[in-house]
This record gives sequence, structure tokens and C-alpha cells, in this order.
Amino acid sequence: MFVTALIAALGLQTTTVELSRGAALTQDPHTRYWSSEDTVLDPKYPERSFGQGSVLWLGDGGRVLIRFADLERAIGPNRRILSAKLVIQLEHVSKAGEAVLKRFHARWNEGPGFGERQATPLHGATTWVYQFFNAFDAPRRWQRGGEKFVDSKASATVTVARDTAELVFTGLEADVQDMYERWFDNWGWSIDFSGSAAGNSAQSRYGRPKLILQTAPSEPAGGADLSVVCIERSPEYKRYDNRGDAYVRKEVAGHESGVMMNPGSANEQKWPADGEEVTYTAVIKNVGTSASGGFRYEFAENDESSSSGEVSQPLAPGESRRIEWKTKFKNAHKDHRTQPISFQVEPASADASKGNNYLEIQACALNLGIWVDKGFYEEFAKGVSGTGTRSFEDWIQWQFRIWNDVFLAQSRFSFAQDGCRERVRVGRITIVDNGILAGGAHLPNDSPTLIYDGEWGFDSSFGNAAGYINDVRAKADRALIHECSHQIGLIDLYQMNVDPSLPSGEGGKVRLKVGEHVITRGRFDVAGGLMGGGDTRNEALVPVGLPIPNQPIDTIVSTGPLFEATDLYALTDVAALNMNLGYRRGFYGEFLYSMPQVVLARCVDRSGGPIPSGRVSFYQMKNGAIQDGPPDFEAEIEGGTVILPARPTGLDEPFTTETGHTLRPNPFGRLDVVGSNGVLLARLDVAGQTEWAWLKAWQLFDAYARGNKSAFVFELRFNICPRPIDPREWAKNKVAIDKRGSDPENLARLLDGDPKTAYEAGSDEGDWFEIDIGRDRQIAEIKLVMSGDTNAFWRQFDILVYTTGSRANEALRFASEIDFRDAMTFDREIDPKDFGVRSVAYRRRPMLGRFIRFVSKAPGAGRLYGIEIREAAAPAGVP
Repeated sequence: MFVTALIAALGLQTTTVELSRGAALTQDPHTRYWSSEDTVLDPKYPERSFGQGSVLWLGDGGRVLIRFADLERAIGPNRRILSAKLVIQLEHVSKAGEAVLKRFHARWNEGPGFGERQATPLHGATTWVYQFFNAFDAPRRWQRGGEKFVDSKASATVTVARDTAELVFTGLEADVQDMYERWFDNWGWSIDFSGSAAGNSAQSRYGRPKLILQTAPSEPAGGADLSVVCIERSPEYKRYDNRGDAYVRKEVAGHESGVMMNPGSANEQKWPADGEEVTYTAVIKNVGTSASGGFRYEFAENDESSSSGEVSQPLAPGESRRIEWKTKFKNAHKDHRTQPISFQVEPASADASKGNNYLEIQACALNLGIWVDKGFYEEFAKGVSGTGTRSFEDWIQWQFRIWNDVFLAQSRFSFAQDGCRERVRVGRITIVDNGILAGGAHLPNDSPTLIYDGEWGFDSSFGNAAGYINDVRAKADRALIHECSHQIGLIDLYQMNVDPSLPSGEGGKVRLKVGEHVITRGRFDVAGGLMGGGDTRNEALVPVGLPIPNQPIDTIVSTGPLFEATDLYALTDVAALNMNLGYRRGFYGEFLYSMPQVVLARCVDRSGGPIPSGRVSFYQMKNGAIQDGPPDFEAEIEGGTVILPARPTGLDEPFTTETGHTLRPNPFGRLDVVGSNGVLLARLDVAGQTEWAWLKAWQLFDAYARGNKSAFVFELRFNICPRPIDPREWAKNKVAIDKRGSDPENLARLLDGDPKTAYEAGSDEGDWFEIDIGRDRQIAEIKLVMSGDTNAFWRQFDILVYTTGSRANEALRFASEIDFRDAMTFDREIDPKDFGVRSVAYRRRPMLGRFIRFVSKAPGAGRLYGIEIREAAAPAGVP
């Protein structure tokens, strides 16, 4: 109450920020907040990992560690913390007690896991006895759950009763202010509890821990500002060179693509040798507006001090100082997160910013060269960035920190339960004259420097530099991280997204005709990531042999507590980076060659039932489109399954790249590394119906990454009824009612057969309308018709059917729609005479019913232009 009154009295422009894993950020609306982490350290199970667990076990002599990182991005620059509280939802309290929250002062990991306590420690886990368990090298131990790193002073203390529903720690303003200003010292808090309770963790499906803040603006500090702008390493060695004749190009099956069979510098040394002396050079620059005083400094390796000293000479604004430290290199290519190298300065006099006094890299991280011309550099300095300074160097290092700590660390999957094992670093920042940078990556004279794994430049003459700078100053620059991800070998997965076309063939990527008109289907990846596609959902709890659906369908797979779409990397991206650990860059997309040696497809209907027989025709994308013409291959369904052929690659024998990926005959043949022939459209003709399904190359790579290296059974889901469908339509001019008692005129517009008249449905979750088709029929198809705004109807709904003499609560589910907008975009039919009239059909094995009820599963007004209902044709000889 006092804080609220004080805020009102001062008239401060306050902002409330509520942080939890997956929370949307006002400050950065395109990348959600993911850096809420926690784990349990239990002396009863001293080596066991609780990583990714959904429960925080409090008390019983154990310790909980909890952290909210990435605060600069979440809060925004130059903010003062007015109030801060930590809220943990408790599921039960078995013994009352006192909970004590204290700052924690050492590095720890949330660690890998599968949602529950692990029997043995997993690589990277933090436990009661391991600060870090290392499966490939000596683990780093500590005593009693890191007891010596627990602050001596309590930040907050709360008494917890048996009926306490929320554990709320208040008065954390000083802690959070320090964590915000000194990100490198933010290792969160420890919680010790004298009782026994269970609370929800950051990995819980609901009720995750929250950090709730009120902030107000503060004036940026002026004067001197010492910044560690870069840590360089020498020597550096050349990556693979992908220029010249590196790629061998050939046309196979109507598509020309290259295989990098002759990379340049392939036989040259790529990394320093084990034990080789390397020099790390820290670059300290005064990015402020007045001369600095001296400073003390310290190099640290693996969090242990390795070299320290003092510089007494002042630095003028813009002046730099370089400090060297030599050490022995160690190749640790199982995990590039295990060898931190850091440099920190302690200014002897006033210093404007604390956050740029420290910089950390990983010894085996991939290195990127950064180029910036003077015009861009000077334009950037006109405003304050998310770091709270005007320094371009501070901003680019912040972007790399977001790349490492958010995009790489928080993209998690079954084989990367605590994130990607790759890391990146800025190799060097070079300021050049205007007019020097050129080409797609904006390099000096458009020529790469091969000691860098990748490069990116900032060119003041390219586009609207000032507008770009203002847009990305204080948030994650997704476009930059996307482009730099290309530099380290990732591809535009959106190349395999298929935009649907109109019946005329206009727009989209589909040119294939059935009869006189182009089919109007397509498929974007349902949970795509930073690279434009793939699947970002953590499938750690999904059996490795079970395919992950790439369309919005309601299956048991989608109910898992970890199975949550993010806006970070897809499984494809993380698998590619993990597989290529220890290989320098220059290669791009070659990871797609790694797929199961035998691929089968189980053909099922919409509800998952097997389709026992039929012929499936496959059409491959070529040059980025599904072309019109005959199928590339066909396969007969036998026992509900088809075997996809191993098609030729244009090579006499399998070829393995320098990075270990083997191109051998496979369903896609000579797969293009950019993915422009990485889609198969499957056509099924059965019982007078033609339906479609999709298979993408990245899905087979994902299956391989999940452990299906020898064989994999994919799923092709077709929206068909196994029996012929009678063309007669049974809904027209029938009777309809709805929950809200709409007038007959409104209801009649639903069933008048006119696609230009609309019924207005209720807008609440649970609203329904129902159609009586007169008598029981074997319902096989229900089609919804839209006109104009095709997104105007309910987004989520169930279609229920019940028979004469039954009640609505006895209805069976005919179909479930969890994203009607998706269906209207990718699974629609378009009237070739009126492109504005579109429909989506729901088909299944015939279901006996007379009454068809539609029930909304989410709030939102709905407008529907028509319904068509058809029954299965009677078997031969039956009237």
C-alpha cells in the first residue's frame, strides 16, 4: 500500500511487468519471455536431476533455485524497480513452516529431464552434489546444494500455513534492480523451507512462477562509461569455403541442385590443437561522453580467476585499451557450453553503466565477424539501446547474448532437454568507411574472411538504416539472429511452407490441376520457429517412434505438459546445430541428408483410423512449387501402409559430407540443401473422393534426430470417408435451433443454400446451434461454407451427432476443430466460379445420427454462411 501511495503521489509513469515462462512482453512483442528457470536440489537424492520437472518440491531439507533472467529485454532500458514480488502457486502444503528467500551467487543450470526426477544425473544437470554434471569430462562439484553461494542475508521470509495457496515473497526491489543492472551476477534466488510443500515450476502447464514488477523511467547516466566491447582470440583458423567449385550441381527428376562435394580449405586445420597456446584479447572502450578513470580487471576461465591487474591511465571518449591473456586450448566438442571465458572491469571512478563492465564467451563457440560502417555506427549512437547505452558494440553483444541465452538455451527437445549445445561469439567488431560493405551479408567488397564461421555487416546505405535502428534498439532483433543463423548453417525452413493457390493457379506454390482447376490446398508448419518453419514444440514426452502431427489436430500428443509452441528455434534447427558440433561452418542445409534409411507411411482417416487399401500418388515440389503434371511416384496401400521408395540422387554411391551427413537414395532423391524440393504432396483417390496430405523433408530429418535412424513410420492423414458419399445434401431448408434462441430468420440463413447469407452465432464458449435433418442417416460429410471474411466463424468447436430418441448429452463427437482459420487457409475448397466462396469439409467413417450440434470451445463471435450434410452411399444392392 505504501509503494502504491508513493507512486500516485509522485505521479510516476509506471509500468507493470509480469514475467513467467512463455509470457508475452509489451517491450518486445515478437519474442516472448522464456528465461524463467528453476530446479530442486534434494539431499535425499543427491545425484538426481529435477530438470524440466513440473513440480517444485519445497522443504524436507532440500533447496529450490529459481531465476528470472533476460531482464533488460523484459523491462526495457533505464528503468527503476519500484516494487517486485515473486509468486509461486502451491499445489499442496503437507507441513507448515517458514520459507526463506536469499540471493544465490553462483552459476547453475535448470538441467535436462523428462518432467520428473531423473534416476541418475544427466549431462548438464545441477544437483545437491554437482554444480554441473558433465557426462564427457570431469563434473564440477559443490557442497550441500551450493550452500556457500547462498547469501547470508534473507531477501524475504514468508510463513506458510497448511491452507496457503500462493507463496508470495515481497520487497524484492533491491534484488531485482541489481539483477537488472548487473545481468552477469543474476543467478536468482534460493528458497529454503522448514516445512514441506509442492509448488508449480516454470515447466508446469499452468500456474507457473511469476515475477511481478512495477517500474518507472530513470534518466540515463552520463559521463564516462567503460565497456568490454569484445573478447578476441588468436590464432583463428579457416572454416570451409563454399565458393567456386565447392558445389557439384546436377538436375535430377526435374530439379537442379548442388551437393557440396569439394569444399575449399577442407584439409586445413580448423581448431587450435589441444594444449595449443591461444591468446584472448579483451577490448575495453570508453563508450561514454567524458574521460574515464582507471580500472581493475580480471580474466576468468571456468569461473575461476586466471589473470588480473590494474590500468591507471584514463581513456578518452571513444578510446580503447586491449588487454591480453594466454592459456591452453581444449577441444570440447560434445558441448560448447562448458568452457566460459570472461573479462570484467571495475572502474575506479564514476561509470555510467554496470551492464557493459563484463563480457563472456565460450571457448569453442562459433565465431562471427561483425562489420559496421561509420555512417551506421554514428546513426546508432543517436539513441539509447536495450542495454541502456548508445554503444553499437554493447547492442551487438546484447543481441548475441539473447541469441545464446534465449534462442539457443531455451529451445528444448527430447535430445536437447536443456537447450542447444552450440554457442556463438562475436569474433571481432570492425568499423569501416562508408561504401565498403556490399552484397547480401554486407561484407567488405562482398568478400568473406574465412577465419570467421560467419559474418554480418551493417551498411548505412542499405534501406532505411535509421528506421531499422529505431525498430530494434530495445528488443531481440529476430531478423538479425535469423540471418546470422544462416551464417552458421541453418536454412529458411519456410521454403517448405506451401502457400495455397486459387483455382486459376494464381498465387501460392501449387500448380497441380485436378480436371480444369488447380487444387486449393497448402500447408504452413503449424508451430514454426525463427527460421520460418519446422516444429518448436518440445516432444520430450512423446515416444520416439510416434510421428508429430504438422497440422492442428486434437491428439494425445498435444496434451503433454512440455508440448508447447515457442517463437524460438525448431527441433530441426537445434538438431542440426547439435549434430554439427565441432565442425566449422561453410556448410548449409546439408543436415537434411540425415534421414531414416527406410520410410513407411501409415495412411489414416481424419480420426486416425487406418485406410486399408488404395493408391497414393506423390508429387514433389520442384523449384519451390508443386508443378502440374504426372506424379513423381505412386505406391499401393497394403495393410494401411505404403513404403516410400528410395529414389536416386544422381550419385553413383552414397556421399558423406565433411560434417558427417550422408546423401543416399531417399524419398526426395537429390535433396536440395535450401529445401526447395523438400515437399511431397500425397494424393489419395478412394471411394470416389480425392484427398491430400503432406510430407516435408525436415520431418524425416526430425525423425532421424529423435532416434529413428534405420526406419520410421510417418503418418499421412486424409480427410476421407471409406465409403462412397451420396451427393444429395440433407441440411437445406431443414430446422435449426441454437442456445440463445435466435429468431427463425437468422437460423434460416444457415440452411437456405445461399452462400451469401449469413447466420450470426453466439459468441460465448459453450454456445451451440443444432440442425435436425429429419431422420437418422449414416452421416459421412459435414461441410461448412464461408463467404467474404473466411475467419469470421468460431475458431475452435466440436461437431456432435445424436440419434432420434437420444439426448444431446449422449451425443458422440463426429469431428473436432481446433483452428478453423488454419483449416480455411490450407484445407479449403474454393468455388471456381466465385473465389469468395470457400468451404471446409469434415469426413469420417459413417456415424448414425439425426441431430448435428456445433459447440463453441472458445469465446469469439461467429458468422457462418452455410452447412451441407451428406450421408454415406448405401452399399450395392441396398436401397
